[in-house]
Amino acid sequence: MKLTALRFVTAFLFSAAALSAEEPVLPQALNGGGAFPANGPRGFLKPSKSIKPPANDTVAQPVPAIVQTPTAETRLRRLVVVSGTMTPEAIRDTILACGQTRTPVTTAGGVSAPAPMLSDLAGLFGSKVTEDTQKKVLDTVRKGMESSAKPVKRVEVVGWLPSEGVMAVAVYPES
Repeated sequence: MKLTALRFVTAFLFSAAALSAEEPVLPQALNGGGAFPANGPRGFLKPSKSIKPPANDTVAQPVPAIVQTPTAETRLRRLVVVSGTMTPEAIRDTILACGQTRTPVTTAGGVSAPAPMLSDLAGLFGSKVTEDTQKKVLDTVRKGMESSAKPVKRVEVVGWLPSEGVMAVAVYPES
């Protein structure tokens, strides 16, 4: 029994060695070894059809309007604090960009918001916007900015994005 198993293993090893020693058989070219036919096209072929993107049937969404006073149902969700030295176009772009984020307070134009001011503003988010809440936001920003290195001359509301609840406040530093 041992002799049969030994013969079987030996035959297996010899056949494995013979197979590994052979070169792989590759297909040969039919036309004398040339890679491309002599009379065929050379270079790139011009496509017979062009693929066009599908027609855009969707209507472009209008840019939300920035207003000076919010609607009666507007809730304060985000606050944008910008420098009063920024151009109106830059302020508008910042307001629109902040309407797409989830950050409650965004600063732009070199303005930095101190941490105590942010904690004071936290209680005002989510409330309905009235003249009183606007005044509270302005007072909180003014007090928070006065504690920073640059003294503040005035703080005013420069715009609202009511659909997103974004209020933009400009800070005008003393000259």
